[in-house]
Amino acid sequence: MSPASDQPPILSLRGFKVHFPVAEGSLFRHRVGVVRAVDGVSLDIAPGETLGLVGESGCGKSTLGRGILQLFEHGVARMSGEVRYAGQDLVRLGRTRRGLRRMRPLRKDLQIIFQDPYASLNPRMNVGAIVGEPLKIHGLERGAEAVARVHELLEVVGLSPAMAKRYPHEFSGGQRQRIGIARALAVRPRFIVCDEPISALDVSIQAQVMNLMMDLQERFHLTYLFIAHDLAAVKHISDRIAVMYLGEIVELAAADTVYDEPLHPYTRALISAVPVPDPTSAAGAKRIRLEGEVPSPLAPPTGCRFHTRCPVAEPRCKVEAPTLREVAPGHRVACHLVSARSEGP
Repeated sequence: MSPASDQPPILSLRGFKVHFPVAEGSLFRHRVGVVRAVDGVSLDIAPGETLGLVGESGCGKSTLGRGILQLFEHGVARMSGEVRYAGQDLVRLGRTRRGLRRMRPLRKDLQIIFQDPYASLNPRMNVGAIVGEPLKIHGLERGAEAVARVHELLEVVGLSPAMAKRYPHEFSGGQRQRIGIARALAVRPRFIVCDEPISALDVSIQAQVMNLMMDLQERFHLTYLFIAHDLAAVKHISDRIAVMYLGEIVELAAADTVYDEPLHPYTRALISAVPVPDPTSAAGAKRIRLEGEVPSPLAPPTGCRFHTRCPVAEPRCKVEAPTLREVAPGHRVACHLVSARSEGP
């Protein structure tokens, strides 16, 4: 579903940070550093939109998704900036117990589909109890109404209501992920973080799950943050794509634009790594190989964080951090070498 451009965003992030303190010492622990997993992300997500979030492993994608929903235990992560939903700043609410109580009604609107369908379902609960648990927690349908709602949800995701009495170990990976989707839909949410929901599935099942999610989005007017490392899959399901590197957004544009006209050197490298049918073709010959590993978020590089691996970095890139700015309508890039009229570095 395309985003409604004339409507205000359903979710707004401004300078959002998620840092994890690192401490040493067995008795008297003292802080020795901070892991900057998410470090100043600003973006808007429109109602009905699917925003794809891509990047290498360890770049902060899942941390961003979980941070938006305030899923980290108090004291484990330090969050700052703003995450605004329904007029409320979720970051501020998450700082106090009173705020957490005020945020609880909002949690019905904000749900998550986890990456691992094998680890995200309680093996001691049958499917009916798993899907119906959110109804119980939020005080919604009970008794026969809850049973009917569970059966309806199973049918919606392509499973038989008769499966409600079965346990997770009796299902395949694709079926388990459908159960996870049904659980997320139980409380009729508006926004769902999809944390790499297809990465643990067989390739033959991935397309089925993505098509199901697109159908459900249209049917229930959902908004997705779709986190993945598979750019081909992200292009298939997303309206826009945000590219993340070492805790920061480096490029943001419409899905076709990011795929066909990438401007940031990191985005170009990611796109060039997407498999093509004929590796000897012109598209296959353009592959960009990045040298080195992703730096540690415990001590990120100065200036542009990508300069240590960038094939076109200049001296300026080592000392001055670029801002994420609009270089074309709807296309934002954080790179000193990309100007508003250029075709890229």
